[in-house]
Amino acid sequence: MSKSTNRRILYVETAAKVERIIKARQLKPHDPVPSEGELASLFGISRMTAKLALDMLARQGCVYRLKRKGTFMAEASADSDCAAPEQEGPTSGSDGAYDQPSESRKRIAFVFPVLDDYTSRIVSALETAARSFDFELIIKLSKDLNDEDACLRQLHGDGVDGVLLFARGRNHCSPVALELREAGCPIVLVDRMFSGAAMDFVVHDSFQGMYDMVKLFIEAGHRDIGFVSNPFQGVSSIDDRYKGYMKALIDHDIPVHSQYIHIVELANNYTNYRDENPELERFLRKNPKLTAVASGDDYLAAAVYFSAQRLNKAVPEQLSLSGFSDSQLAMMLPVQLTTVAQPVDELVQRAVQALFDRMLGRGGKKPITIRIQTRLIERMSLARLSNELETMQTSGLGIS
Repeated sequence: MSKSTNRRILYVETAAKVERIIKARQLKPHDPVPSEGELASLFGISRMTAKLALDMLARQGCVYRLKRKGTFMAEASADSDCAAPEQEGPTSGSDGAYDQPSESRKRIAFVFPVLDDYTSRIVSALETAARSFDFELIIKLSKDLNDEDACLRQLHGDGVDGVLLFARGRNHCSPVALELREAGCPIVLVDRMFSGAAMDFVVHDSFQGMYDMVKLFIEAGHRDIGFVSNPFQGVSSIDDRYKGYMKALIDHDIPVHSQYIHIVELANNYTNYRDENPELERFLRKNPKLTAVASGDDYLAAAVYFSAQRLNKAVPEQLSLSGFSDSQLAMMLPVQLTTVAQPVDELVQRAVQALFDRMLGRGGKKPITIRIQTRLIERMSLARLSNELETMQTSGLGIS
C-alpha cells in the first residue's frame, strides 16, 4: 500500500476518533475542538494527518476553523450530530487495513480494590467511556496495599498512557501514586481523597450526600437519629459521611449523642448482612429511643434491617433506615431502602475527561478536585412521624 493511501486511511480514522471525542465531551456549538498539536500528541500521528482530519470535518460542516485561533464546533453540528465522516479510503474489512490494532492507540488503566456492585458499575461505565475516546482499557484488581503499589509500578514500567486509581483504604496517599505524578504519568484518583496529597481527585460528595439524608430524616420529624458506619481506615468517603451526619444535627440544633454512633468492628464483607449480628443488636437494644438510623452504605443498612427484625422492631413503623450508594440490594430488601445515589456515569465521564486533559498536558501543575453531586432516593424505609407515632417509638415498644 502506498504512503499516500496510508495517510488517507489514517486521517479518515483520526476524523472518526475526533467525532467520538466530540460526542463523549458533549461539545456544543462554538466549543473548542482538540487542536492539531493535541491530536498529534494524543494519537501519535503527524500534525499534517491531524490537519487533514480536521479539514475533513470542516468540509462536512461539523466544525469550523479560524486561522491562529483553532477549531470549533459548528452551529449545524448540534442538529447533524456530527455525521460519520465520508469514507475516502478503505474501510474495516475491505482489505484488512483496519484489522490490526492501531499502534497509536492510547492505553489507560483502572486499578481498584474490590469487585462489588458499585465498582462493577464503574468498570462498565469505563468500558463505554474508553471506547468513546478510542482508548484501550486495562483492568487491575489489587489484592492489598503492597499489590496496589506493585500494580502502579508495573503499569508505569509498561508505558501505560494514564491511570485511574480507586485507592485502597489507607491513612495517606500511595507513595507510588505520588511518584508517578511526579514522573509525569497522568494519574487521577477516583472516589477516594487523601488530605494534603498533591493529586487529581474525582469523587462523589459523600459529605453533602449524608448531610442531605439526615436533613431528610429531620424534616420527616425524626430527632433521635443514629449513625452506623464501617471503620474509617483512611477511607475519605466514610469519614465525609460521618462529618455530614454530625453537621446536619448541629445545624438543626439537635444534640449529638455519642451512644447513637456505632462504628462496626470489622468492615462489612457484603455477603453476611442477613446473619445474626450481636454487635448491631446490642447497639439497637441500648438505644431504644432511636427512630432512625443512617448507614454508611446499603449493606450496613441491610444488616441493621435484619437485626431490627430479630428484635421485633418493624421498619419503617418503629425504625426508619437509610443506606448509601443505591446498590441493587437497596431494591431487593423486603422494605425497599431509602438511600443516596452516586451517579456512576458522571463520575466516570469526569474522571476520564480529567485524565484525557492530563494526557494532553492541559491544566498546568496545580492539582484539581472534582466533586460529583449525589441524589436522595426516598423509598419505603423512611416513615414520617406524627407526634403520637413519635411517642410510641421513643417508648421503646417492640424491643424484646
